Amino acid sequence: MNIRFRNALLIGCAALAATAVAHAQVLDPIGDLLGQPKLPAAPVPYTVAKQTVARPLSSSDQAMFAQGMAAAKRGDVAGAKSAVASLSDPIARKLVTWAMVDVSSTSLGFYDLDAARRELDGFPRGARRQIAAEKVLETSGKSPAQIVEWFAGQEPQSAPGATALASAYRSLGRQAEATSLVRRWWRDKSFEADAQRAMLTRFGDVLTPEDHIRRADVLLYGAQGPAARDVVTLLPADRQAAALARIALRGNSDTGFNGLTPDDQASPGVAFERASFLRRRGQDSQATAALSTAATDGVTSDGADRVWDERYRLTLSAIRSGDWRAAYRAAANTGLNSGADATEAEFYAGWIALNRLGEPATAARHFAAIERIGQSPITRARAFYWMARAAEAQGDRTAAETYYSRGAEHVTTFYGQLSAEKLGLKLVLPADPVPTEAERAKFERQDVVQAMRLLADQNQRDLFKVFALHIDDIVPNRTEAALLIDAVRGYGDQDTSMKAARGAAQRGLILADRAYPYRTPPEVAGAPEPALVLGITRQESGFDPAVRSGADARGMMQLLPSTAAGVARKMGVGYSAALLYEPDYNMRLGSSFLGSLVNGFSGSYVLAAAGYNAGPGRPPQWIAMCGDPRAGGQDPLDFIECIPFSETRNYVMRVMENMQVYRAKANGGSAPITLSNDLRRGSYNYTPTASAVASNP
Repeated sequence: MNIRFRNALLIGCAALAATAVAHAQVLDPIGDLLGQPKLPAAPVPYTVAKQTVARPLSSSDQAMFAQGMAAAKRGDVAGAKSAVASLSDPIARKLVTWAMVDVSSTSLGFYDLDAARRELDGFPRGARRQIAAEKVLETSGKSPAQIVEWFAGQEPQSAPGATALASAYRSLGRQAEATSLVRRWWRDKSFEADAQRAMLTRFGDVLTPEDHIRRADVLLYGAQGPAARDVVTLLPADRQAAALARIALRGNSDTGFNGLTPDDQASPGVAFERASFLRRRGQDSQATAALSTAATDGVTSDGADRVWDERYRLTLSAIRSGDWRAAYRAAANTGLNSGADATEAEFYAGWIALNRLGEPATAARHFAAIERIGQSPITRARAFYWMARAAEAQGDRTAAETYYSRGAEHVTTFYGQLSAEKLGLKLVLPADPVPTEAERAKFERQDVVQAMRLLADQNQRDLFKVFALHIDDIVPNRTEAALLIDAVRGYGDQDTSMKAARGAAQRGLILADRAYPYRTPPEVAGAPEPALVLGITRQESGFDPAVRSGADARGMMQLLPSTAAGVARKMGVGYSAALLYEPDYNMRLGSSFLGSLVNGFSGSYVLAAAGYNAGPGRPPQWIAMCGDPRAGGQDPLDFIECIPFSETRNYVMRVMENMQVYRAKANGGSAPITLSNDLRRGSYNYTPTASAVASNP
């Protein structure tokens, strides 16, 4: 459950909150707490992971490894190097070296860093080691030709590296390559003031006024630190005033803005800062109008978060006021060309154009942009579904079916399931791979896998997680993803195994068995169907019974002790905060609480899921803003996509897609898709379809 909104549970559940003062007490065994009769069936266990493969160390290596890792973590380079020299196990040596470089790179010389960079290829945080070596490359004594060879045709990853390579090019008479590299970094990269000054000192002669204008624009969208202030002094006089006005507007002063020419006031960067200034003063409509001239020609990644954050605030403000044209202007033409912020901006612009402005052709362009930008199955399925909806609105059924087919390729995702349902397809879960002994041996031979196991065996659990999630980023196929998840789960780390499963799914490596643990929920009067309980549990804890959030939510269904105490009292069972880590006890209370939300929202799964995540008091607020998903003629998707908290919006979709998967798992691996019907549950004119009744008795 969302940490930020956990306390909101008490707002919407006042009756439960009244019991928050309950204290833990000495209780009878769990069976007595939960009441009789006992459940008729034991829970279905998780998929049993293969026994972990130990990587034992000799007693001397074990002691030296512990000493070396401790030295590395506290920044004791000499102690870490001494341990490396004494260790006989090659993986143990690599791990101590890795930890030493990770913590103490600024204390090491080029040749130590370069040796680690090569030796630890494939280990986590490789970019960090590359950057550390680049920063001291020019102290290495390498010749210009050797520096060029060292980069091996790869782009530098730091400004000092770019300066070193450009200097080497210039020394070798390769001036065009030097100039191209410097101008590319100067125009498009954000880096610290010291590195900026070093590059300017050496290559100021090849940089043009247009280069400085572009760099100032890049930096002024970002933090506006010393590097930004330095580059402003390089601008032509007629551009300095606009840059200084941007800085002043960020500091809540519009004095400089008022002195600008109309053209400068309308320039993208100034217009953006003016819009932000007006929005902070509560002048949202004027801010939205100012955005009409803000950046449309590309914003670098350093400014992207801020640009969309500002525009999103204004989009929501316009939605609240019912000014859909203003909402569209705020969301459209942001200048964002990549990343999650760009896809969100394109979606909102397309969704508003299609569903509120009646402009499907305009909407189609925005949805097509999401398809071009998006990489993950979730994003691509969303793009194809809405491209199909836009095509339908234009009367092009052939194109719509094509887009639905593309979306249905991602059938474990929310919009993939809606696409498949449109085509009358069932949800058929792909079987997880069964690794052969040869595949298992190949996986285990990798140094990075052996390092992960050694960290687990030596109780270095924090770094074990780092290595496991790094391997998850690089496994090439479903088989190795399955082997990784089995290994991690075999060490008892359910949380990391689920992060790995989700990460693999984001790269299209779907493992329906491993990624969707199944546990039969306890039978509780008034609880919703098991698939919804499991869908919530997967999002809340990943089925890790030991998890505890920063807001003190605990266990499988992430219950606050105060909420759990109130639920237990209402159920007439005993309560102990310690028992919230016991899966059946937690799920019994959580199922009851979830059932009360479903009933409180007239049977609406959408509102119940939103309330479980953000607090029961939030959905009524969003109904006032977005419309009631239970109302006749209201598309529940419009309510979901209108939820102003991205975390809750994502949560609702993931819970609803999880439900479809869990129904299929309970039905032997396939089931009818009834997602559109599930979204309408609680509607005032809701009638279950035959397939929904069959799959949800």
